[in-house]
Amino acid sequence: MDLNQIKKYWRDSGDKINRYNISQLNNPRLLKSTIDFLVICGLPDNCAPMIGFDECKRDAIPTPNEVFKIDFDGLDEYLMIGGNGSGDPICIDLNLNNEIVYLNHDNYFERVFMNSSVHQLAECIIFYRNFYFSLDPKFENNVFHKRKFSDAEFQYLKRRYVEMDNKCLDEGRFWRESLDYLLWERDNEIDS
Repeated sequence: MDLNQIKKYWRDSGDKINRYNISQLNNPRLLKSTIDFLVICGLPDNCAPMIGFDECKRDAIPTPNEVFKIDFDGLDEYLMIGGNGSGDPICIDLNLNNEIVYLNHDNYFERVFMNSSVHQLAECIIFYRNFYFSLDPKFENNVFHKRKFSDAEFQYLKRRYVEMDNKCLDEGRFWRESLDYLLWERDNEIDS
């Protein structure tokens, strides 16, 4: 997807999308492609799988040290753009070509790879959302019933993720864990 397609997708989704002003991204280590994406497209306030990207109300995109008011070695090499459901900051890694990572605060801010770029992150979010919505949840008798996806559908999902970002499904990576959880949930859901 190009920037205009992603921008249109966000607009059509009806979700709150947070964009940055160019003045907030005045960091010489940010790539032009990262800046363009954050200014033109932005990222959703909340989205599956349990991640979100808050509106930046500061003059400049902050580091995790600034957000959490701490002084942890190495955290000034990251710019925080969001968080996950566990309270870990989602960041742009200034040392590694603006890769998107989350920093596991329960493990001394261990770096966990998400995507090679913010653009690829958005494509993965969109594909995950479309797949999840295709399961067509119905609410009956206070219970959500999701269509169980097939093994073939799951293999297609994995292939598409590798096509979008060939590193995102390696062992220990965010999207690998997210897709593994989808499979676990399918195989362990208790039928009512």
